[in-house]
Amino acid sequence: MWQQLVNKEARIIYESLFEYWKQERSSNKLLSLRETFMQRLRVYIEQLISEVQSEDVTKLHRLLLETELSNLRFILRSLLQHRIRKIIALVLASETIDHSLLTRQEQRFVEQTTRNLRSVMMLEEDIFAPMESDSSSSLSLVRFLEDYPQIVGVDLKTFGPFRADDLAVLPLENARGIIRRNGAEPVVIGADRSESTQDS
Repeated sequence: MWQQLVNKEARIIYESLFEYWKQERSSNKLLSLRETFMQRLRVYIEQLISEVQSEDVTKLHRLLLETELSNLRFILRSLLQHRIRKIIALVLASETIDHSLLTRQEQRFVEQTTRNLRSVMMLEEDIFAPMESDSSSSLSLVRFLEDYPQIVGVDLKTFGPFRADDLAVLPLENARGIIRRNGAEPVVIGADRSESTQDS
């Protein structure tokens, strides 16, 4: 009876991992990966490794266990690689990442990647510093149409969070992205109407 329960739990974990992998591959969005599931997976893999190393297991059973471990490693590695690519793309695009979708390790990865990116981008700021004196043309005034989370601008400064009807001066590229998502609208002061913020 105990062995049946173990086998049932093992099958649930294996199928759940496969489902996570399949959904992550088929979606352009970063999906939720529960920390509790990763803990169960870790325990299960440790049990498999322990069985493989046991002297009591037959050669055939050891071969089956090693095959399952190999399959688990392949699926898990592919799942994590898909997620890492999505996370890096979000960080590079200065998009807000919902940390509730991430495991603890992924949260640390986001923080480290963001810090490293800021450090690298400082080189660009140093090189182009003489041109930054007239930076007003790269900013845009917007009015938020809904509550909006904190963002990291293309200038690597933090903006927000914002409430509906808040006014904010943002880097032009970030403003365009938020406007395209209908999160805000450009604010035109006087008759000098700039179409640049509304470019799609």
